[in-house]
Amino acid sequence: MQYNEFNRRLEKCHLDQDTKYLLAHLFETQIEINRQLDVCASLIAGLVQSTEQFVALHESTQGKVKQMMEHGRTPGVEVHSVRNDPDEGD
Repeated sequence: MQYNEFNRRLEKCHLDQDTKYLLAHLFETQIEINRQLDVCASLIAGLVQSTEQFVALHESTQGKVKQMMEHGRTPGVEVHSVRNDPDEGD
């Protein structure tokens, strides 16, 4: 219901002016709170979407880093440094 319609219905009621003013003020406040909640909901939805995109980017980056680290390696073969044996001559 729009504010003007609410006021028309309120004027038809048999209430004193202070009560009508209070009810009109409460209606305006409720409308404003609803607008603020809509804005908050859209901000939260945007934050969720950004977080999802960030997670997808992170997973993609981790996969590419893993590919780079695996590049040039032969599967199942690891090479480690070996200490020089002092009995062997250089």
